[in-house]
Amino acid sequence: SRADREQDELILSGTKCLALDVPGARWALVSATLEGELVLLLLDQAALKSASLRREVVIDETRRSFRIELDGVRVSSDALLETSRVHEALAQLELAGALLAAAEMCGAGQSCIDYTVDYLNQRKQFGRPIGAYQALKHTTVHAHVQIEQARSHLYAAAHVFGQGVEGEIAVRMAKAAAGPALAFAADRSIQFHGGYGFTYECDAQLYRRRAIWGEAQFGDAMYQRRRLADLIL
Repeated sequence: SRADREQDELILSGTKCLALDVPGARWALVSATLEGELVLLLLDQAALKSASLRREVVIDETRRSFRIELDGVRVSSDALLETSRVHEALAQLELAGALLAAAEMCGAGQSCIDYTVDYLNQRKQFGRPIGAYQALKHTTVHAHVQIEQARSHLYAAAHVFGQGVEGEIAVRMAKAAAGPALAFAADRSIQFHGGYGFTYECDAQLYRRRAIWGEAQFGDAMYQRRRLADLIL
């Protein structure tokens, strides 16, 4: 996106994708280039209403994701945030977003395991609950252990968030752990439900979709590990 000066106003152009819950937002923080420099702009509801919004189709259908067309949107120069702190602000926003995404995925992972265990205790084969069979219960325990490990990373990250390099390391470890943990739990849930697990009627697919979406937010596990290598090694 781009911003151009016109007297006391800034005229915006360009597109923003994967913007969540825009219609109900009171404010939106938008990045753009102004005279070749990266800037941040704080848009209020009036500015957002003058933009063109289009609902996006994303893997997680429970998410209200929008494409924002900013062409012709005018805002006051007062909407421009302090340029000297843009990079610092973006770095902190990335870490805060990663921490919140990790928290959401840990919660989704626990919910997924509860959903799966409930099914394993109800469904019976050969006169006994299918959860009694080792192939299912051991895998479920493995999923539970992964979620608990991710939760421990999450609590540690929340405790030291904002404390420089130590805080960044903890956040990236939490995000790197939470994504694969939820993905594994959701994938096993689909498999354990059999053919029904692949249908829209089964909630297991909702957890898998949330895992795919969450992994992509603020960097997946591979991205986080690359950043961790730079910080630790």
